[in-house]
Amino acid sequence: MKKSHKIYAILNLIVLIVVIFWNYWVNAKGINGNTVSSLSSEYENLFTPAGYAFSIWGLIFLALFAQAIFFISRAFSANKDSDFLSQVGPYLIMTNIGNGLWLYMWLMEHTGISVIVMIGILASLVITILNTNMERWNAPRQTIFWLWWPIALYSGWISVATIANISAYLAKIGWVAAEQEITWTVIMIAVAVLLNLFMIFTRNLREFACVGVWALIAISVKHWDSIPTLQWTALFGAIVLFIAIGYHGYQNRATAPFNLNQTN
Repeated sequence: MKKSHKIYAILNLIVLIVVIFWNYWVNAKGINGNTVSSLSSEYENLFTPAGYAFSIWGLIFLALFAQAIFFISRAFSANKDSDFLSQVGPYLIMTNIGNGLWLYMWLMEHTGISVIVMIGILASLVITILNTNMERWNAPRQTIFWLWWPIALYSGWISVATIANISAYLAKIGWVAAEQEITWTVIMIAVAVLLNLFMIFTRNLREFACVGVWALIAISVKHWDSIPTLQWTALFGAIVLFIAIGYHGYQNRATAPFNLNQTN
């Protein structure tokens, strides 16, 4: 079994490095005359957050790289547990391959297919969360920091990106009439808030919801002084999530990884 763990760890690191390079290259050079930002502007919809929000990819990739090194160290250690690699390895590899495939489909303007790929990425991350029973047992700090948190950040952003991707596709095909777009965006913001509340109170994934706060604030910033309805709806949603995160964290402070009384 340890051999398969080594294979998963090595493949995960290789695929991640390739995907990080691929992300950099296509954003710098573009494909089919397109870049991610140029197409985002072309298919701009009211749910798309302010541009600075996408800088979170830097944090996500940094966290995933640290996680990949953690996987390598565990897989090649004779004394450390690495059984979790059979639970997460295949799905993280598929997630990162899907990430690269999504970029290609998006830049080739296969927007409908990109939605399907994005849903596949989200499904792989959800399976990873379920397989590890993430945040529902008192794990050692190393497991929390290097296994759980990178996946929580990744899945939190992908959940937002999935909604935005669907919105972009609907904008492209003209499914939502212009006069209904604000109402539709309010509904999507509500869905995002409810999803994050669900993840907080049923899965203890406060880190997942922190990404939701980041995205909602960015949506509010984008519409500040231009569309008051969305400005205040997104800001209210972010405040609700922030309060929920704080309340849940306080309720579970005894098991917080930074609790000085923790011994693991």
